[in-house]
Amino acid sequence: MDSMQIVRMWAAAAWADGKMHPEEAAALKRLIEVSDDIDKNAALKLLESADVDINEVKKLPPEAREGVYRAAMDIVEIDGEVTDAERAFIARLREVIGLDEATLRKIETESR
Repeated sequence: MDSMQIVRMWAAAAWADGKMHPEEAAALKRLIEVSDDIDKNAALKLLESADVDINEVKKLPPEAREGVYRAAMDIVEIDGEVTDAERAFIARLREVIGLDEATLRKIETESR
């Protein structure tokens, strides 16, 4: 599994509203710290900005895509406010992630 792609997707979700909330940054830092197979310096730069092609998620195996979607749902809510930009990001991610409708609905229900 490509942990860096997962980190990049988490960062993209965190930056979807144009800012990195401290709680989003803390969650992303925890993920970076526990990931052994990534360039930690490159990953930490994602805390400053993230220019990520959302289509990268298609390269991940299904279980990783589920985890990315679940994390994205949680990250956009971590600061207590879900902006229109974050909703748009989740909608785009939902379209490209390639998961079946039942799985998507399950993740969305559990995230609420």
